[in-house]
Amino acid sequence: MTDKKFILDTDIGDDIDDAYALDFALKKNLPLLGVTTVFRWADERARIAKKMAVLYGKKLPVYAGLKGAWDADGHCCQWTADLENEAYAPDNENGIPSDAIDFIVQSAKRYGKNLVLLAIGPLTNIAAAIEKDPSAMSGIGGVIMMGGDYANQYVEWNINCDIPAAKTVFSSDLPVTAFGCEVTSKFVVSEKQQRYMLNMRGSEYKKYLSLLTNLWLKSKLPGWRICLHDVMVVRQAYENYCDFAEIDMHLETESAYTYGMTANTEKFDLVNKRGEKRMKIAVVSDFTEIIANEMNILDYKED
Repeated sequence: MTDKKFILDTDIGDDIDDAYALDFALKKNLPLLGVTTVFRWADERARIAKKMAVLYGKKLPVYAGLKGAWDADGHCCQWTADLENEAYAPDNENGIPSDAIDFIVQSAKRYGKNLVLLAIGPLTNIAAAIEKDPSAMSGIGGVIMMGGDYANQYVEWNINCDIPAAKTVFSSDLPVTAFGCEVTSKFVVSEKQQRYMLNMRGSEYKKYLSLLTNLWLKSKLPGWRICLHDVMVVRQAYENYCDFAEIDMHLETESAYTYGMTANTEKFDLVNKRGEKRMKIAVVSDFTEIIANEMNILDYKED
């Protein structure tokens, strides 16, 4: 990890796993150049990330990026009125979403192969950066993403939110390492661990992380459990901790029924036809250590 630099591209503010992914990065002092936010309410998302960094005591650039095609009224579920505070304002120099894209592109030019993008939301910002400067972006170290499903027949959320953007990323030369939902969906905490996360005390930072968790849970149906999909991506940036398989993947963009599906063509008996994207996907069978590691980071102690 010594020479690597990272940008976290996130839709923090919806599912709670993004906040815990940023928490992991802050606590492990991951060499983050900055955070870019994506998808509807991008400005609000940036303010949540900025507040987390401020409360943690970390000077971290945060840029509000592109909202994508899915518009929405109201606020994201983790919004609180104090986020209007100037201290939590995004760092966009010109006050426009393209500032986030410029930040990604300029970082690509500066760091080249040492830059890795951590994509834990829709791929809108990353696709826009590729379209703006394909030469600079083709020279980076790659993308580690949470997105797609490489075992089941459905369209995963992050891909579904911007399928054309996913097509741009998968059609590029960028090396892609993916944590698919067939793996990340197993990263579920116990009821006891969830109660702890809902009631963390101590620093203002810990209380804010707990508040975000409560706000998220209120937006869900009774009995919903925390699944920490995105933490897996950030931990991989910090250390190699799981196995990977290489596959040929085809992003389906023609069928009305399977539009957006990330088809693992290794599973198909196609003699002369393989998916266009050669990529790595995470393979995890036992989550015991992964869950224990995360709870240790959160200072959780078993009785």
